[in-house]
Amino acid sequence: MSVVSTVLVMVVALEHLYIMYLETFATSSSRTSKTFNIDEEKLMDPTVNVLLKNQGIYNGFLALALIYAALFSNHALEISTLLVIVIIGVAIYGGLTSSKSIILKQGGPAILALLSIVIFN
Repeated sequence: MSVVSTVLVMVVALEHLYIMYLETFATSSSRTSKTFNIDEEKLMDPTVNVLLKNQGIYNGFLALALIYAALFSNHALEISTLLVIVIIGVAIYGGLTSSKSIILKQGGPAILALLSIVIFN
């Protein structure tokens, strides 16, 4: 996989580690409230809190899979491509069901990574 593609895949991984941090460790913070446009009061709700933490674990595992694919796998191109396509799909779904900005915020780096994979590899 090209250096450009590897760097962009790592950017996507870092973004998902940050999302995991917000959802899993800083669940009821003002930053999480602002990022996800959820009142801090709602973030204190035990049900919402558990759901966010669960979602954060998924984002963390996506990040780990991207890091593994980009840095350690013998099939970096194939695995990275699959994962960024999944992330783009999830971002599109989020854009349709939650906030249009998710398509660019979450999907943007993944779209750039996919374009670099197609162009440079």
